[in-house]
Parts: sequence; structure tokens; C-alpha cells
Amino acid sequence: MVSDGVDIRKAAYKLPTDVQEMDGLALQRLGIQHTIWSLMIGGLYPVGVTDQVDNLLKAEPERQPIVLDVGCGSAIWSIGMANNFPHAQVVGFDLNAQKFSDAPKNFRFIQGDLSSTLPEFVGRADIIHCRCVAQHVKDPQALTRLLSATLRPGGLLLLADGDWIVYDQHKKLVEPFKWWESSTTGLEESMALEEDARGRSWYAGWLDFFGNLTRSKEYRPIEELVKNVEELTMLDSSRYLSPINWPGEGIENGKDLGQVLNINQRNFFIGAKDIALRAGLSREMIEIWGRHYVEEIDHGHLYNVWYYVTAQK
Repeated sequence: MVSDGVDIRKAAYKLPTDVQEMDGLALQRLGIQHTIWSLMIGGLYPVGVTDQVDNLLKAEPERQPIVLDVGCGSAIWSIGMANNFPHAQVVGFDLNAQKFSDAPKNFRFIQGDLSSTLPEFVGRADIIHCRCVAQHVKDPQALTRLLSATLRPGGLLLLADGDWIVYDQHKKLVEPFKWWESSTTGLEESMALEEDARGRSWYAGWLDFFGNLTRSKEYRPIEELVKNVEELTMLDSSRYLSPINWPGEGIENGKDLGQVLNINQRNFFIGAKDIALRAGLSREMIEIWGRHYVEEIDHGHLYNVWYYVTAQK
């Protein structure tokens, strides 16, 4: 995936992160993603760890509980936690500069690389939240070990991530349309590829395409990452299916999830066009791909896949 001599797979983070994007479409996307997670798990964290969270963050005269949000993005999760637990110190970390004019006083933001910013909190954090970050760092296992080291004994890790695979209405894996042509592909060649793609999913293909661009080669399922850290004890590992533009079958909050996912995935396609161009996809191919993509998410009965792991030190 090389364009102008640059392999974008080597970039630190490939999705939109500049200030303009964070103030616009990407910020909207992050807010929508937060809504998706909240609908899936029942709030800011899974219901099953409510007692642990309340116990870890109870007010104590001799110390202030600490909550860390690693890769906080718009900080919508950490600001929510700061509002819910005003006696706790909540800290958001991200590589990109952010401004939080409406944040509560018990929230603060630290910009920088985790290897240089997290050591301040080693052995001190009561709760660490890390959502949709692990697969995008160079060494996901090293990140998980760093998160563990940052927790105090008895501390709680909330680790979540998405997948780039798609399931059909029967919850079977969908075969993606895969594109591996050069950036010189024109309209005639694109139309030939469109014919060749019949029977495979353009939507699943777009996710597969970006999964290959953005996921670390060292990535393993988050359950495996946690199991490889001796100091962590797994509490729960869950897989969530989120329907797109339909309520799904037996899915809690399925109707709301379906509507929100449709908006999110439309935004994702629009926001990722420039990245696709830089990766070598032609404008003609993107136009064709987008038409089939929207048709599938509007009328197909598809599911996205997400994972959530809770663990205690």
C-alpha cells in the first residue's frame, strides 16, 4: 500500500486526527462511537463491574482515586466518569492536542506518547480505560503490560476493541470483496473489478481494506493480550454484535444500535476516502465502492463485531 513512496501502514495512526477533523466529522464519529459502546455494554462500563467500580472509586479522606482514559480522543468517556465521580481524579491521555472547555475540575488532559506520560502513574491507577487503541499501536502486548504496571493492586482494566470482520443476519462470516490493484486503475478496469466482485461484500471489503492498513501486525485478540500478562486476572470477556440499519435478532438496544451504526459507517466511508486515495485506490473505484457500500448498509442485514475485556490486577 504505497503512494508517492510512502507506506502509510508505517504511520503512527492513520485515521483523521488533525484539529479540523477533530472539530468536525471525526469528532462526530467519536461521539457516535461512544454512543455505540454505551448501548452495547449498558453505560460507561459493563454492568457486571459496577460493584468493583463503585468500590474502587469511593470517596476516601486519605487518598483521591485515579481513573485513566488511555487514547481518550474527544474525552467523552473520561469526562462522563469525572461527572459521575466528582471526588476522583480523571485523566485523559492522547497523542493529539485537545481543548475541553466544558470539562469538570476533576478532569485533566495530558498530551503525549504513552511511554513517556504513563510512568507518572505507575502503580497508582484505580481504573484504566483503553478503547479502540490496542490494535493501532506498534506493540499491543507491550501496551497491555504497561497498562497493567500502571494499575495499583486490585485495580481494574477496561479494555475494548473493534474488529474488521462482518457477519450476516445468520451470524455467519461474510466474504469481503478484496482490492489489491495499483493506483493506475481507471474506470474501465474498475468496472471489470465491479463485475468480478459479485457474491462478495463491498462493505466487508472496505472494513477488510482498512483493517489491513491500520491494524498492527503484532496484534492479537484483546483477551489473549490480557491472558499474557501474569499480573492480570480476567473477570469477563464479551463479544458484541451490532446491527447496521436494522434491529438485529436478540440484540439488546438493537433498534437504536442499528440507526446509530448506519450513521457511523456512512461517516467512516466519507472520512476514509482520502486515506484510500493515498493507499492507491482510484477515484473511480472509490465511487463504485461507495455506491455498493451504502446499498449494503442501508438494505443488508449485517452485523459489526466488537470485544470488551475486564481484568483485575
